[in-house]
Amino acid sequence: MIQFLGLLDLLSAGLLAGTAYHLPLPQGLIIGLGVYLILKSLLFLMDIGSFFDIIGGILLILSLFMTLSPILLFIFAGLVGLKGIMSLFAA
Repeated sequence: MIQFLGLLDLLSAGLLAGTAYHLPLPQGLIIGLGVYLILKSLLFLMDIGSFFDIIGGILLILSLFMTLSPILLFIFAGLVGLKGIMSLFAA
């Protein structure tokens, strides 16, 4: 189960990086994974990684409506991606 969540985190990180390049990405996928990151982070509120998930999810959804700083998107893509890689190799 944790590995599956790690894969979704990696996909979310890829979408964050893709929005920094203004790639044409499916809006439904962006909204779905943004909501996924926010809801998952609410389940694990005591973890510092949950803070990154909340901000990453908010940035994903906001990227549909406004132009965000690419460096901000890359930073959070890296943080969410690193968390996803750690989840893939956990237990």
